[in-house]
Amino acid sequence: MKHLFLLAFAVIIFTSCTSTPESNIKEIASSYHKKGAFNGTLLVARDGKILCDTVLGYSDLQTKKSLNDSTVFYIASLAKPFTALAIMQLKEQHKLEYENPISLYISDLPPFAQKITIRQLLNHTSGIPDYEKEMAPVKNLTNTQVMQWLGTKNNLNFSPGDKFEYSNTGYIVLAFIIEKISGKSYADFLKEAVFHPLNLKRTIVYDTTKPTITNRAIGYNIDKKLDDYSILTTGDGSIFSTAKDLFAWEEALYGQKLLSKKEMENAYQPAKLNDGSISNYGFGWNIQEKEGHTIVSHTGGLNGYRACIWRNLHEKTVIIVLTNQGDAFPLQQFMQEIENEL
Repeated sequence: MKHLFLLAFAVIIFTSCTSTPESNIKEIASSYHKKGAFNGTLLVARDGKILCDTVLGYSDLQTKKSLNDSTVFYIASLAKPFTALAIMQLKEQHKLEYENPISLYISDLPPFAQKITIRQLLNHTSGIPDYEKEMAPVKNLTNTQVMQWLGTKNNLNFSPGDKFEYSNTGYIVLAFIIEKISGKSYADFLKEAVFHPLNLKRTIVYDTTKPTITNRAIGYNIDKKLDDYSILTTGDGSIFSTAKDLFAWEEALYGQKLLSKKEMENAYQPAKLNDGSISNYGFGWNIQEKEGHTIVSHTGGLNGYRACIWRNLHEKTVIIVLTNQGDAFPLQQFMQEIENEL
């Protein structure tokens, strides 16, 4: 009896010693994969140290080609923090001000949009209608087509600054502003200002030039039917990347490789609306205060792709998840389980 007690005690000790946040996180990802709910990559890190970096499933469900850590995924709206960063870099170079009306940079705006400020585009308080419901099904949709569509509208959805309303169109306008000020394409600007300085070799903007992307995850739906990316807009989306590249970019946001710390803080400031109330979206980041910690995050989803980055700025903790079977993936539930382990 004594020996049985000691054996049981030893098993308890062994189990408690081997159950770590790292192992628990990997087990969560594995369990979702086994039940067909997660096909993709997950990276979790704290203070620059990677706790979990796992890749599960296929980049091509038809040929059963496996994903690997250099497979690139479409990151959808995770491009918005990149677009916001580019605008902030131009601001730090004294080439624009956040309160400037966008009509200073784009001459053919409809009259109702001319007094919108850059700040209002950044924090989705501009009132510009979102093109996605009407135009997203258009194959090879471009920024120019979206602007032409905007020109057919008669008014904004609300007066600028009155409320928060997510607008992909607004971030396409920001891409035009980046191009107007820099004299470069959105893709070339990001390549020179962000991707090359950080050595992000697997991160690319997919635009009207239709660059070749090797080792790309193909998008599928929950039924494993093809649901691949098919538009060419920039600013609101268009970026393909890997979890490792996104981690290198995320780490750089704490230092001064791309932007001063003082300027970067503007990204994490909630927007103040016209009535004095607060909207918890900054410059390309959703903002949450939790137990004295600032949490910033962004999700992305289009066609068969889902993406999310979650950052605890106080603990320098990050969760990055990318998948190419979007409809099968319960993103919010998955992220909450991973967050609970940190």
